Amino acid sequence: MKYRFEHEFPCDRDTLMSAMFEKGVVEVLKPRMSRVQEAETLSWSESAGRITRKVRYLPVPKIHSVGPKKVEPRWMEWIEESSLDVKSGRAHYSNIPTTHKVAELLKNHGDVEFVAAGPGRAKRILSGELKVEVFLLGAIAERVIHSYAKEIVEEEAAALARLIQERNARK
Repeated sequence: MKYRFEHEFPCDRDTLMSAMFEKGVVEVLKPRMSRVQEAETLSWSESAGRITRKVRYLPVPKIHSVGPKKVEPRWMEWIEESSLDVKSGRAHYSNIPTTHKVAELLKNHGDVEFVAAGPGRAKRILSGELKVEVFLLGAIAERVIHSYAKEIVEEEAAALARLIQERNARK
């Protein structure tokens, strides 16, 4: 399943990239998000115009069972591995489940593009592909995961926009 999410922010493109890829921003945004139970920066580095990070996320459980099989909350945990090329305003990411058996079945990766959207405005375009490799049920699982992922991304975008607005108000 391919997807695309777009969000507009109250700042220029460089400020948006800087805020989203700032070291420790996930820990700042986490208290502002109700759909994420845990969020932790595992690694962050900047070198030669590239920012690379790994962030662990554990969402609040939404899927409790698939048929008769109970879904453990940790099965939904993932690590975002992303890399931003600051000059081009493009990032690539992979979301890798932390549970080995889930990681064998679920693949999720994509790109983020940061573009100017007028004076003092910027847009983040997040696109990607989600694939659940399970016979017959894979497409259903993709729709369920996509729906909840959209809620999480919407909430993260709103939290990031509020953080940027607060910082702008302090200037």
